[in-house]
Amino acid sequence: MDTSANSVPANPTLPLSRIVQGKNPRTYFDPVEMADLRAGLRAAGRVIQPIIVRPIPGTNLYEIVAGERRWRAAKDVFGDDYDMPVVIETLNDEEAEAFAVIENHHRAPMSHAEEAYAAKRQLLRHKGDKEEAAASLGWKPELMERRLALLTCTPAVLEALTQHRIQLGHAELLAGVPPEKQDTVLAGVLAHKIPVGVLKEQLGRFARQLTAAIFDTAPCSACPHNSARQAGLFDESLGEGYCQHPTHYDELTLQAVEAKAQGLRDQYPLVQIVKASDGSAYLPVAADGELGVGVEQYAACQGCASFGCAVSALPGSYGDVTPSQCFDAACHTMKVAAWRKAQRESEQETPAKTGKTPAKRKLSGAVNPAASVAQPSNQTPQRVKDYRIAQWRKWAARELMAQPERNRRVMIALARSGHAGDVRTAEFGQVAKRIAGPWVVERLDFAAILPEAEAIDAQHLEPLMLAVTASAAFGVGLPDLDALLNYLEVDERRHFKWTAEFLELFTLSELESLAGEVGLKAKMGTAFKLARAKKKGDFIKALLAVPGFAYEGTVPSVMQYPRRAVSTASIGQTGEEIPAAPVEIAEEAALAA
Repeated sequence: MDTSANSVPANPTLPLSRIVQGKNPRTYFDPVEMADLRAGLRAAGRVIQPIIVRPIPGTNLYEIVAGERRWRAAKDVFGDDYDMPVVIETLNDEEAEAFAVIENHHRAPMSHAEEAYAAKRQLLRHKGDKEEAAASLGWKPELMERRLALLTCTPAVLEALTQHRIQLGHAELLAGVPPEKQDTVLAGVLAHKIPVGVLKEQLGRFARQLTAAIFDTAPCSACPHNSARQAGLFDESLGEGYCQHPTHYDELTLQAVEAKAQGLRDQYPLVQIVKASDGSAYLPVAADGELGVGVEQYAACQGCASFGCAVSALPGSYGDVTPSQCFDAACHTMKVAAWRKAQRESEQETPAKTGKTPAKRKLSGAVNPAASVAQPSNQTPQRVKDYRIAQWRKWAARELMAQPERNRRVMIALARSGHAGDVRTAEFGQVAKRIAGPWVVERLDFAAILPEAEAIDAQHLEPLMLAVTASAAFGVGLPDLDALLNYLEVDERRHFKWTAEFLELFTLSELESLAGEVGLKAKMGTAFKLARAKKKGDFIKALLAVPGFAYEGTVPSVMQYPRRAVSTASIGQTGEEIPAAPVEIAEEAALAA
């Protein structure tokens, strides 16, 4: 029987053909339940409970608000001409969806996923007010929170929940898993029919304990992968205190480890982050003990490029720092062996003098064997090598300007050996401007520069010629620079200056080694320990202001070049000799290589 808005019978009906689907929050209709409903309609011969519809403005059609399951079953059983009992309501979209959710929730309930989507839509309609949105659905706010929390599940997980292929407990556990992993875990759950309890146990193996984190966990409180969120809302969760995003947890951990390592780079020449895949690539180094190298060598080791600390990126010890480590196993082995040999030789000499058999002694760095021991050495850091090479070039250039006769001989040697190209235009130009005036122009046009050269005052010719050769000090290769320094008999004491720029090249550990070598540490006495505990800048200031220390003329070994014989007769008499600097084997083969 047809109805109209002006005359509505007590028990109105509408032909099924005039009823269309509405915006039903239910998207899944269980086949078994639908079959049972169709069987019930056949047995009753009619639909007993009316469905709720609303008129569609401008048409003679009506849209289902609640009762789509009965409408579907009636069409299958009775056909499109069947007069469906209805309740006609004039509702807007918000009211219609709320009616539908309430109706479905209290009849054959929607899936939790369908309710979650409906909760989200209502929340948007109520501009984010969860209490109002919950009230519009007849829910408590707690239920609203629980349904919204399910929306961290991927569409595939929510679809599986809607279709009853997984239980609510599965979805609640998967809600804390990173989205990019959820579908993979879901596939495993479906393929192997994994129970909720087993899934919980498996996910717990990969979760990370937040109490063990070395990074700031304050932002974690609002993270959807914090198990505390699920624990407060769901029946199934890992409990509180777990990060369910192990990849992100590990990234934050590594960032914290790297930040800790960065803070140590002013203290040690080498700071190594040790990961599980690295293995043990370092050895402890000390003055004494089973792996001792002796007091003097240990002081030198602290200034070595292979000396440093290890910062752990290993589970269970994240961020732990292991100081005083050597990262050159071969060198470490040789140093330890040399110290043990020296101690044995010292012990053998003692009975020869006293006639007594020595008692067995534990290795100790305090022992000072009388036997010959190799000079302490280390590996110079590359940054220091680069600095000293630049300084050596400047020193050689100054000496070439100060030694006219050798200057000319050097130019002859450069020309005869095909190294005239080592003359540097830029460096020559800088000196030429100081000698002959700012009108000297640097350019590559030889024909154009000849008239300018002709105009140079004769008094400047000699120093300019010296400057030509001197500029080659900046162009020669390292082996030739070695020969040039030795040929010119450069005295480092005349050129080297103790400056903050020089000391800034070193880490705190290297500065301590350097201070010990040149006598600054001994000169400072107890004040050294106090200065060493300060920040690097303050420590450097203290090292440069030690009363009574002879800065002038004191040259650290790292700035001394290796002495070599250049010829048997061409070099004249030298002044006071300076001992050759101890340098590593690599530098003996090729300067600063």
